[in-house]
Amino acid sequence: MFKDKIKPSVVLTLICLIICGLLVFAYEATYVDNTGVITDKLSGGLADVFGSADDFEMLKNDDGTVLTFDGVTSVLSDGKNTAFEITADGYSTGGLHVLVGINEKGSVEGVSIMTIGETPGLGTKVQNKEFLSQFSGLTLEDTSSDGEKSSATGKAVWGTREEIDTLSAQNTPSDDGFTLDAVTGATFSSKGMYGAVKTALNAYNQMGGVNNG
Repeated sequence: MFKDKIKPSVVLTLICLIICGLLVFAYEATYVDNTGVITDKLSGGLADVFGSADDFEMLKNDDGTVLTFDGVTSVLSDGKNTAFEITADGYSTGGLHVLVGINEKGSVEGVSIMTIGETPGLGTKVQNKEFLSQFSGLTLEDTSSDGEKSSATGKAVWGTREEIDTLSAQNTPSDDGFTLDAVTGATFSSKGMYGAVKTALNAYNQMGGVNNG
């Protein structure tokens, strides 16, 4: 009687163990390590920033793992130009997935948006070319605490006259000397984008700056 009660449970347990074993075997037999592969999305971002994704490779550590830095998911280089894949917080946590390109002179060549999870119609405006253009030419020195305005002075203005006046009041030099032209109503998203650019410049400096090629 007792054996009849426990028999179904034992059989079910054995079946589950066998299935789990088969799944593990199938996974190990078919697993493909895509670490270090430049995806179509990254290739598109490279072409957007540098005009071409040719000759770019994802940099790796000596042990074969992808090279990363604090806030940087991956680093790509063609020997002269370097691009940093970054996921940053805007209004939404991890709402900004971008590729920041640094040229061989050590200045920002451009920024390409991979994906964006910010508020539609507000935070999503940081992907507009007019906004992103203000980061072109920015260097690490421009983001230092020297109290001077950066030479990258692009404007990004949308909205009513009242909103524009509010934006103008916000456009004061930041503590690190760069005047960020924030999108009206999207301060967090705007600062998140600037933070991503600074992250890339800092990582580039850690790699040796203009001498990393």
